[in-house]
Amino acid sequence: MHEEKGAVQEQHPVREITVTVNGRKVEFRVRKVSGAEIKSTAIAQDVPIQEDFNLFEKVPGHPLKPIGDTDIVELHEGEEFRAVAPDDNSGGPHA
Repeated sequence: MHEEKGAVQEQHPVREITVTVNGRKVEFRVRKVSGAEIKSTAIAQDVPIQEDFNLFEKVPGHPLKPIGDTDIVELHEGEEFRAVAPDDNSGGPHA
């Protein structure tokens, strides 16, 4: 679920939530994060992406959903994301 941009969120530690970014597991200890935080956490956990990559949420049976750096995402266990280079012409987010 996305929330309004700029909304101030109180962060309470939760049990570890594991999502995947580009097929690699990334662990979080907070449920609500920004798109930029998803990317920076993935980078810190050795996912080979960069801060300027475009981020998308993967939902089975639906087109990839763009996640902006300032968009707030409520994470769910097993959720999948894809990050692609801004100059990736190999099929973009639909590949």
